[in-house]
Amino acid sequence: MGRSWAAGYVADLPYTHGYYHELAPSFVRFALLLQGLDHGGGDASNAGRYRYCELGYGQGVSGNLHAATNPRGSFWGTDFLPEHALFAQDLAQRAGLDARWLSRSFQDLLAEDLPEFDFVTLHGVWSWIDADARAAVVEFLRRRLKVGGVVYLSCNVMPGWASEKPLRDLMHLHTELASPPGDPTASRIRRSVDFANQLRQGRAAFFAHHPPAVQMLEDLQRDEVQVVAHEYFNRSWHIGYFADVARALEPAGLQFACSAHKSDLVGEVQQRAQGRGLDGLDPTLRETAHDFILNRRFRRDLFVRGARRLLPAEREQRLLDLSFVLLRPGAGGQSTVQTPYGSVALDHQVLRPLLAALEAASAPLPLRQLRDEAGLAEVAIEQLLHVLVALVAQGHVFPAFADDAGHAGASRARAINRVVAERARQDDLLRYLASPLTGHAFEASRPERLMLAAWEDGARDPVALAEALRQASPGSELDLGSGDAQATPLGEAERFLARVAPAWQRLGLMDRPLA
Repeated sequence: MGRSWAAGYVADLPYTHGYYHELAPSFVRFALLLQGLDHGGGDASNAGRYRYCELGYGQGVSGNLHAATNPRGSFWGTDFLPEHALFAQDLAQRAGLDARWLSRSFQDLLAEDLPEFDFVTLHGVWSWIDADARAAVVEFLRRRLKVGGVVYLSCNVMPGWASEKPLRDLMHLHTELASPPGDPTASRIRRSVDFANQLRQGRAAFFAHHPPAVQMLEDLQRDEVQVVAHEYFNRSWHIGYFADVARALEPAGLQFACSAHKSDLVGEVQQRAQGRGLDGLDPTLRETAHDFILNRRFRRDLFVRGARRLLPAEREQRLLDLSFVLLRPGAGGQSTVQTPYGSVALDHQVLRPLLAALEAASAPLPLRQLRDEAGLAEVAIEQLLHVLVALVAQGHVFPAFADDAGHAGASRARAINRVVAERARQDDLLRYLASPLTGHAFEASRPERLMLAAWEDGARDPVALAEALRQASPGSELDLGSGDAQATPLGEAERFLARVAPAWQRLGLMDRPLA
């Protein structure tokens, strides 16, 4: 599939413009801190500066947003597709970022003159590249990851894909053997899905024995073709067990640190593992067994090249110094966290006052202050953390490190947010705004981005903001995104000023006072 130089990687359909908060340096540090592992996020002898590299950055949305919000970092990355590099480079240039987005294969990247990195991230690509490329990644990590550095790696894993993988392999075989030469990837995919549907409708026994494959086939018909192509139709679709990944990284001197998956952050797997005889197991065996307990299909993991373990008292003090901020007003009120594999209950008597204190705050609150203002000074730290970590996992709350917030004034968050907001006047391609206080980004609706652009142009009252919404969609209806069918531009503008703008000021997106 694709052109010959692509070596089996889908090259005629660009990837989507998504954002992944797990790649943020602040989130990586947070996950390590929860496990009692030290990663200061930079070189103490050089004003805490650090270097970050993303392997397979796609359109570069995550990388550029993180470069904009983390002025202590210098950002590099490579992606196989030149179209991705052009988009990422243009976005970086428009926002004035310290970022270098290359277009090299992982093999070619080994020949580049690059520094050592504190952070290296790979989101999903491990599953989509062949054995030679995976070997090049490991060699890159061996050469270029600092001692004490951390790697974020997410990938598909068994046993969760046991039902769907045979169907995927059949459909990929169809794209190779039953399509006209030169046929575009999108057409090949559609024909292969139709072929699989014919088998299903003809009552092929496979589908009766594997219901998840039926669901996968239905999902493929709803998803965007770009997503389907990159997720399922690269020639290499490597799915092994966690143990395979851990062993592959050993030559780079990497050891498993912790999972950054939502189900692990909220403690779901630990609850289910109780009484199953997993205590004291080798970490590789334990994590592989965890995947069987959840029937997990996707992992998000952190590996380290050496890490200093904090003393219990030191970990507690760092957590008490760590700040938390609410991303959206009125968010996170549910006392049950839904994960891809089940649900986890939260203590509502802790959840409710924590959310109230965070919503009342005008800035991120250190945990030691948050627990006092929530009236929870007598509650154990771990009990508070269980709820806060669940809120982070749900995207309602985010941590903020003091050393990051201290450099917020030098960030390019306002610049990239201006680029994103102005883009909303043309299309809905870029949907995320960057917070200089947290070092990460969050999704905002198109009307909210349009009103941010108008705010930056001087609009300060509901009438002016509502007019900006009308001008963005002359002669047609703009989806106001509030979920209220009766919403009007003026009503959305009033809601923005009353609820959204104060929250964004708290996150450092809008630093001018409201009129």
